[in-house]
Amino acid sequence: MPDQTVSLPLKDALPHLGSPDRIHRLAMSFLPDLAGASRAARADLGVLYRLALPTDLGGRSGHAVLRFRAPFEIDGAERTDAPENFAVGQRFTVRVVAEKRREDDAGRSRSRFVLDEEAHVWARDLLARRGIEADALVVSERWRAGPPGGRAFWLRDLTATIGGITEDCEAYTRGIGRGKAFGYGMPIVL
Repeated sequence: MPDQTVSLPLKDALPHLGSPDRIHRLAMSFLPDLAGASRAARADLGVLYRLALPTDLGGRSGHAVLRFRAPFEIDGAERTDAPENFAVGQRFTVRVVAEKRREDDAGRSRSRFVLDEEAHVWARDLLARRGIEADALVVSERWRAGPPGGRAFWLRDLTATIGGITEDCEAYTRGIGRGKAFGYGMPIVL
């Protein structure tokens, strides 16, 4: 299953880049219409995606690029070289939602961003839960994506070399962490 890309002129993509919800709607517009049969089309179709702006990995000057990993052909997308799965020794990067969740006394879900002093251990544990033993792990500074008062996420980029993987590791095709519906969690082999 090679990755597929859709390149949009930046001027056409800009109205969709204001929030994670708008980016989600833009990406989903390239997937088959399930006519209301699914409330989670991305997950039900087994699709991962990632948005790249011109200065991001996989970006193109003057364009926003949507990179899809899907088990079917996406209309209008170009195929791009990508491995079929992870292998020991590969270096990869992944943009993840870097938040910890807990329930408060009233049963409501509360989240907070992952602090700098706990980020390395948190990232190593996140990858281990997905079956990846990470060597030479680098964790970026955190940043916030999304408008004030709207849906927003605290993000970090993780870059690592695979020192070992479990036999049942599906992180390459299923993603890592939360926020996959909003374009986070898709690992890219460097």
